[in-house]
Parts: sequence; C-alpha cells; structure tokens
Amino acid sequence: MPEAPFCRSVNNAKHTQETAACIIKVQNRALLIKHRLSNRLDFPGGGKKDNESLACAAHRETWEETGFNVEVGRKLAVTKNNLALFECTLDAGVELLPNVFDAPPWAKLEVVELVQADPFMLTHVELRFPDDLIVFRDSFNQIEPRKPRQE
Repeated sequence: MPEAPFCRSVNNAKHTQETAACIIKVQNRALLIKHRLSNRLDFPGGGKKDNESLACAAHRETWEETGFNVEVGRKLAVTKNNLALFECTLDAGVELLPNVFDAPPWAKLEVVELVQADPFMLTHVELRFPDDLIVFRDSFNQIEPRKPRQE
C-alpha cells in the first residue's frame, strides 16, 4: 500500500472516541465502501494509531480504503458504536465515476468495491451496522451541497 498522504484536517479538537469515519457527499449520494467480510455498505474509516488525532485517523483510513485524499472537516455525529463521523470533502471528480467502481488494489483485502449511494434509498439491512442508518442520514443532511467541478 502506498504511504498515506499528509493529513488534511481543519478539525484539531480533542475527542474521546477511538474510531472515526468520513461522510463524503457527492451531489445527492455518499461515497461508501462495500466491506468484504459482511458484503454490506460501510463508511470509510477505522481506529486511531498511536498519537494520531481522530480527524487524521478518519483521513488515513479513508485513504487506505478508497485511495482518495479527503479534507476532514467538522465532526457531525457519533454512532451507537462510538464511531465519530466527520464531514469530509473530495475534489477528485468522483461524480463522474459510475455508482459502483473498484477499490484501489491495496484495499482489496477489506473492501470489495466503492459505492455511491443515496442514504435515503438505503435500508438498514444494507449497512454493515444497521443502527447507523438514522445517524448517517442526519449527518448527510448537515453537509452543504458542493458545486460540481467545472472542466
């Protein structure tokens, strides 16, 4: 796996959670991973390493699972499993990709594919952690829409 890029975060606050994930809004969809073990959708994210900030954990884990170098913004919510959800932005033209596309080669052990999904069309059984659906939708609604890239 390539080394993760420098952590791009505007969020330096202290948090009590040990795990973090990104909510990446791409027009009216969110970029999710399809987890290999459960074959269900999940947020790109995971646990902190050593003295890593929670926001930088969300950044690194998103890079490792999607290959995208996001910018981590504000914390939106915390799930029942104590996973911090951050607003993450991405200027990589993801909206031009199909709704389902391959994960980077280094992510294949954990991630089957990347999926752009409308949170309001998903059911709780499609998520790796079904209890996350409501907090996912609430968090998604807090994110201001971004303008599409101009080519």
